Amino acid sequence: MKKNIKILLVEDEKLIRELVKDFLESDGFKVFEAGNGRDAFDLIKTNKFDLVISDVKMPGGDGIELAKNIQMLDGEKPIVIFITGFGDITEPEALEFGVVKIISKPFLPDDLVNFIKGLITSVQIRVSLDSFH
Repeated sequence: MKKNIKILLVEDEKLIRELVKDFLESDGFKVFEAGNGRDAFDLIKTNKFDLVISDVKMPGGDGIELAKNIQMLDGEKPIVIFITGFGDITEPEALEFGVVKIISKPFLPDDLVNFIKGLITSVQIRVSLDSFH
């Protein structure tokens, strides 16, 4: 199940990006990286990702800009989760941009992985149910 899940991790702080990537990969996810929102959006336009985990504040294109750009895409869109250390966006505001969750820094990697697993399970159940209609 997890080996088929493609995650794009968008974080300008290289150390945080590497730590989160290693943790997700050790749990069986396929993880790709981008250092800012603009590079991430270029990857999204040419690849299919199931999930985008993005920092909010980054030079070179922030997470909010990225989430807005993803919502403007045609077709199937990746699920977006924000990780942030600042209160610069509320969950209701983030929901407007298609973000399903905000995880505050510092966070426990296990909490992120458990949220992703629950999200994947609920999406798979919905897809399975839709195929019966």
